[in-house]
Amino acid sequence: MSLFKINSDQAYRTMGTAAMYLLPIIGLAGIVVTTVLGQTNFLILSLYLVIPLLLVSILFRSLGSRDEAAAASLDEGSFRLLLVAYLLCYSLSAILLTVYDVRPLAYFLIVTTMTVTVLIQIMKFKVTGEKVVLVLLQILGLVANLNLGVTLKYFRFIGRTDVMIHNQYVNSVIQTGHVTQVFFDYQAFPLWHILNAIIYMLGAGTFPTDKVMAITGCIIFLCLPLLAYLVAVRLFKDRRTGMIAALLAFFFPNLTYWSISGISSAVAVVLIAFLIYLAVDGKQKYGILLIGLVTAAIVVYHSVSVIFALLIIVALYLVQKVLMSKTEQLPQISFKYIALTITGTLAYWYFFGPILLQELYNNIVLQAPTGIVTKSIVLTPLSEIFNYLQYSPAVLFILVGVLAILLSARFDARAKLFAVVAFMFIWITFPGPLYLFNKLLYNFSIDRFAEYTPFLLAIVSSAGLAALLTRSNKYVKACIILLFAVWVMLSVTNDWVASDNPLVKRPFYTYYLAQDEIAGFDRIAVSATAMIHTDFITTRYLDSTPQDPQFSILEVAGDKTDFYKSSPDDVILIRNAELEKRPLKISTNHIGAFKRYPRIDTYDYYYKDSEIWDNLRRYDQVYDSSRVSGYV
Repeated sequence: MSLFKINSDQAYRTMGTAAMYLLPIIGLAGIVVTTVLGQTNFLILSLYLVIPLLLVSILFRSLGSRDEAAAASLDEGSFRLLLVAYLLCYSLSAILLTVYDVRPLAYFLIVTTMTVTVLIQIMKFKVTGEKVVLVLLQILGLVANLNLGVTLKYFRFIGRTDVMIHNQYVNSVIQTGHVTQVFFDYQAFPLWHILNAIIYMLGAGTFPTDKVMAITGCIIFLCLPLLAYLVAVRLFKDRRTGMIAALLAFFFPNLTYWSISGISSAVAVVLIAFLIYLAVDGKQKYGILLIGLVTAAIVVYHSVSVIFALLIIVALYLVQKVLMSKTEQLPQISFKYIALTITGTLAYWYFFGPILLQELYNNIVLQAPTGIVTKSIVLTPLSEIFNYLQYSPAVLFILVGVLAILLSARFDARAKLFAVVAFMFIWITFPGPLYLFNKLLYNFSIDRFAEYTPFLLAIVSSAGLAALLTRSNKYVKACIILLFAVWVMLSVTNDWVASDNPLVKRPFYTYYLAQDEIAGFDRIAVSATAMIHTDFITTRYLDSTPQDPQFSILEVAGDKTDFYKSSPDDVILIRNAELEKRPLKISTNHIGAFKRYPRIDTYDYYYKDSEIWDNLRRYDQVYDSSRVSGYV
């Protein structure tokens, strides 16, 4: 029984009203606290969150109270014209991807234009079954364009380096036909790699394994906008809002990147979205069985995804137990389901992946890295805040959605449940003060919430964007469409999603390797008779190669006067081409001697104008190509 069963509507309204008044206060408090503490860098970084907190109440109170159903205002000829414009832009984007070596700014502008045309189609035309299908197809086309426009364009997409390791696992399955020790802690979670190995063999090796992973991941991720549409329609009873949810589900911060990552955790994102759909739908004849199968798939597909899936489900369960009557609750989300999932997960880990239990224990007891590990927030706050700006419209739309749902009688208890849970997850999904606690960030990986909660947040933000576009005057509406266009542009050009050609670079690396780069790595790995010292990205590549060379991250002395090696015969490998456009990530060593495994908090980015590279002159150059050099 709900604690607020007698008057749950009033409880939701009270929460919404309290949030409307408290959010600006929280924003102001953030400014005051960082100013008083003299933390100018953190003040700058916090603006991406503070600005939406200050604006949301004003913006929401400016909305009209008329029916939120948008009136169709354009004729069928205009719809066809927008459809032709979309197809023309799509063709131009494909040409740009083919002609240019690196995706140009014009490509991102065209993608933004396509996205805005889709939004206009959603808002300005009468909703019919045919138009819903056409809009969803256009959204899927955008997903495929941005996904394959990266993974198939560049010789070796590496993402955040995990792609290289997962590609090694796939190749191992193909070569041995077994899951071997090479999988390390993925021995109990090999389904993604087996699937891609099978597809590779069925295709007779037409595509290399990394491209097979990319194409397979793209096809699976095409389900995400469709699931967002289905969940939003069931929660909000409105197909127009459902189409907005489908559009936002791809351009929402972090989801764009995970669609191109091609690793097993990205598949888990889609499985968790499917789990949420099954919980909301409640009409499936075999709903309980399907939920059990999807949960089992998450458990065996990726090592830690089930933990975050459980945290989302537990949040939904606790809120509905407190705020909803039994008839209003999602019956599939129960204490029995949660208990069985926890038991099943621990049993699977105990029997098939005991190393995970050891890692979990280690993360609890081991000391976290010291100091601020994400040093760019201190060293380059302006470039960092620019890349954080993609989060501001997202936060604003979520908060407007929360207020619109909680303060409107149009939405039922289940929609309000999602609004409350989305409000809870905002504070741990987006970068904030919690990310400064290394124990939480590096030992407990709270940044992984940014992988798994955006689907739920996108659903709620669709209600916010729909309210802004249907309940505001024409001037505010024009500003919202412009803000949406800016958001899309920032979402596809920030340095995490577009490190090939971002609008503003931050200390980071290019997320692909060229063919001659890899040729240089392999040549040095084969010929080296001692250890190879190189930057972080190259160590990740060498860790995934069959040559299995000895390697270590390059260490520079604290006074910048020399590099440390384990022996005189060791090779220093430098990526010259990357250093011309980006810094290299190596270790700063203050202990005065080579250390085999330096701590992550010693890693720093060094640009081409750094004095440390002058030290290379005292070494003999033994390898030189257009992109890679080797020194002894």
